[in-house]
Amino acid sequence: MPSVNSVTVSESNGLTFLDVDNAFATARISLFGGHILSFVPKSDNKERLWVSPHAYLNGERPIRGGIPVCWPWFSDDHGREKGALPSHGFLRTQVWKLVNSEESASGTTITLSPSFTRAEGFENDCTVTMVVAIGETMEVSLVTENTGVVAFDFNCALHTYFHVDDIQQAVIKGIEGEYKDKLDTWAVKPTLSPYTITGETDRIHLAPITNADIEVDGNIFTEVVSQGNDSLVVWNPWQGAASISDMDPFGYKHMLCVETSLTQGRTLAPGESHTLSQTIVPR
Repeated sequence: MPSVNSVTVSESNGLTFLDVDNAFATARISLFGGHILSFVPKSDNKERLWVSPHAYLNGERPIRGGIPVCWPWFSDDHGREKGALPSHGFLRTQVWKLVNSEESASGTTITLSPSFTRAEGFENDCTVTMVVAIGETMEVSLVTENTGVVAFDFNCALHTYFHVDDIQQAVIKGIEGEYKDKLDTWAVKPTLSPYTITGETDRIHLAPITNADIEVDGNIFTEVVSQGNDSLVVWNPWQGAASISDMDPFGYKHMLCVETSLTQGRTLAPGESHTLSQTIVPR
């Protein structure tokens, strides 16, 4: 059980949730999937994350929205035929454990770990820890440590769904260079300027981009700070949302995925660790 006053526990439909309420923000985390569902800074009381109203919140499927944890592979990059193993790995469909919770002058920090890290497709000795620091900002750190005697490769991502009032009024700033377009047989294309979303989008920007801003009506609404990444993924299903069972047909109008990611493969030697982090900064 949490040992701090700013964290309470609730249950619904067989899932356990951690609810954080401190001087700076409120947040909600599902132990199913180690999945962050909400971050509302008290500076403006505006939700920064988007969760589908049709999301499965009963443990039957991964949760649509918030911050899904992708590990130890991204998408279907697991070396098998597509569909042979779960997309985005197996951490987002297991129950995580609360390792620690603490308070400080800057907010509340929660540490979680998954029930297991070995499964079909990845049978290496390692530990995974997620540290969520909730204050004026929310920093999410996914730490992978090789506890075995041989090196291994892995990918991972914080697949964040950001809330926007109107996707057609949103502009992404800070992303330059080229990207791989999944919707066009992985063609390499230059990043648009201004970077707006005008249709179905699934792009992997193959660069360690550290700062990206989501602007709405000419003002920065959310700054996304990434560390330990080699890519930034931008996704919106547009009208394809109608074919996704756990999305509203018009849900694409209110969400934008900007995902802090390792998509090009990272090798961890024995005793080595890697931290992938994303900080959500309200503006």
